[in-house]
Amino acid sequence: MSTTAERNRKIHNILDSLYLQATEENCHIDETLYKTSMDKLFDTTAWGFREIVLVVVVGMKLNPKYKASKELYNCNPRAIYEGPIKEFFIEKQIPHRKSGPLNVAKATVGLDMAWATQRRPSDVAKAVVNIIDYLEKDENIDNRVNDIGVSLFRRLIASAKSLTALTVNIDPQNDPDYIYNLCYELITKTPDSGNTPQKIVAFLLESYHNSFHTNIIVTGGEDRASVTSTTSKKPGDINEEYNGYIYKVYEVTVKHFDIARIRDSFDCISIYNEINDTKISEIIVICRKNDCPHGMIQSGLNCYLGKYIYQNVTYYFCDIFEWLSILLQHITEGGRQEFYSLLNNYINDFNTSLSVKELWQQLHNQ
Repeated sequence: MSTTAERNRKIHNILDSLYLQATEENCHIDETLYKTSMDKLFDTTAWGFREIVLVVVVGMKLNPKYKASKELYNCNPRAIYEGPIKEFFIEKQIPHRKSGPLNVAKATVGLDMAWATQRRPSDVAKAVVNIIDYLEKDENIDNRVNDIGVSLFRRLIASAKSLTALTVNIDPQNDPDYIYNLCYELITKTPDSGNTPQKIVAFLLESYHNSFHTNIIVTGGEDRASVTSTTSKKPGDINEEYNGYIYKVYEVTVKHFDIARIRDSFDCISIYNEINDTKISEIIVICRKNDCPHGMIQSGLNCYLGKYIYQNVTYYFCDIFEWLSILLQHITEGGRQEFYSLLNNYINDFNTSLSVKELWQQLHNQ
């Protein structure tokens, strides 16, 4: 067995032990010294903070001398989170993010107050540091590490159960007005850091192409809005492709698409074009009217709002609500039903945010 495989097996055993203790009614733990800090990790939608604490627990289980406050990366956090920890989360259907702990802890040497003051929300980051300080006290390290791990899993399990309880079973509708209203409510009330509109646009494009048998593949729907185009190695949030060739590139946002966003987008397109020997020069930005950049050449129309030319790339801006309505009218009835099912499956997924699930349930109980 390779060194990596052996390490992953050990980590799975560690997680399994903590999980079993967390589900054992007779396992009593005194949380007095860290309960307030632990609770803070679960009062935020930034799941990476709770996940980085679990990474530290695993690191200390593997090596009791490991100190995340000074040398976080000594336990190889990316490998142990994106490998065995994430696999365990999927196995147990525990909500998590793709690279949550690495996102909150990037560009830092150790998890200390200097790191915490630079993170947002800083009070949650400081709660992480308080827990790390508790873990690294000199006496009874093994017991403290185990207690923190069990406490974490009890809350993770409770969170998973509460999300599962919000599952909505639907009879897929094909009324475009009804489906549009659902999308409008989701986008305006629970944008979920941009994930909601990005998923809606991706699923609708996918269903559109499937309903007309175009053989066009829509990519980007599997990513979260926090995944940059550079990370995904694609030129935009969503792309329409055929045989590996990208025909159309979309950016989807409910935030101001200002010159800084345009520059970032342009850099990603330039890198993609250079690496792949392509000449992508047009981007469709699906957004709200008030998200368009200053200096945009306005169209005077309702759906197509106007364009902004930056060097050799043209950005065409479309109103997200008008665009959705038009495409829902144009797609087939079967395509609408498929879209509705894709959206429902995404919202029912254990990794989708609580606020989105709650609103979706409310919309179907009216």
